Amino acid sequence: MLVRKVILAPAALAVSALLAAGLATQLGQPPAAPPVWAGDYDVTAGPPEMIAPGTVVEQGPPKGWSHLVIKSLPRVRETETGRVPAVPLIGRNLTVRMAGWMFTAFTADVVRESFGPSAPYRLRAVGLGLGAHGTNGDTVVTTETASQNGVQMDWIKRQVLDTGYKIQGQAVIPARGPAFALLDTPVIVRCANRNRMVRYRYALLANPETGALDVLLWVLGAEGGECGDLTRAVQLEPNCVDKAELIPDPTEFNGPRPSDLSFAVDKLPPHRVEMVLPPELRERAARTRFAPDEARALETDLRKLIAGHRP
Repeated sequence: MLVRKVILAPAALAVSALLAAGLATQLGQPPAAPPVWAGDYDVTAGPPEMIAPGTVVEQGPPKGWSHLVIKSLPRVRETETGRVPAVPLIGRNLTVRMAGWMFTAFTADVVRESFGPSAPYRLRAVGLGLGAHGTNGDTVVTTETASQNGVQMDWIKRQVLDTGYKIQGQAVIPARGPAFALLDTPVIVRCANRNRMVRYRYALLANPETGALDVLLWVLGAEGGECGDLTRAVQLEPNCVDKAELIPDPTEFNGPRPSDLSFAVDKLPPHRVEMVLPPELRERAARTRFAPDEARALETDLRKLIAGHRP
């Protein structure tokens, strides 16, 4: 035993010395530099751009934008008009007309990073706006700019437009990269026989080589997660025009005017394909805060998902 201890002691000392040397080497090294792409991802939540008042939005990209993501033309579903209560001072018919008076617009601008045919494309901006039919067609307006664009206003229309901008003002971009962005926007949906405010999440993925834009959509749900669906995503049609049919909730008409939840949609916008969100992707797809590596990983997974569903 004595001999064995004598033999093991130098060995133990040697191992300790090697470990100590390794630790000293690690402590002496500067921290690893962040990956070169880390600065490309902005994970500070911020609002989208506002589409400039006076911008005409028809069936394709409006001036100043490369892509029309969605133009929504809400209308009370014909079979549901009889369920709209007769609001005091307004009545049923006018309430139905006002529910479809305004349109919403969602745009994106994909541009080259620099001059030259080989320069990559990047996603410059995402824009939202509201409007109505004016002198030059369907035009983005605010209550202050409506008359100069040929949109006749009254107190009801001002209320509708201001309420729309109040809801749209809750939209946020939680993460973006050079050719990628997430947009979370509030939408009133019909869920469990009630109208609820939920969040739609749009993922915009620009092709750096061609400038083409793919847009995915899934439903994050209400604040507590109710009415969400992280099992599937849809890929929107290009230049998507959504004739959004509205469902009234009579319980939300308790007063001189409809509430923010009076009308809701019960269908997703027109889409070319529906795809399953893989279980391993759902946790990232539901995040509201990201680190740069998490945003990059989500972008990579979504691009793979789209590639697997191309015809």
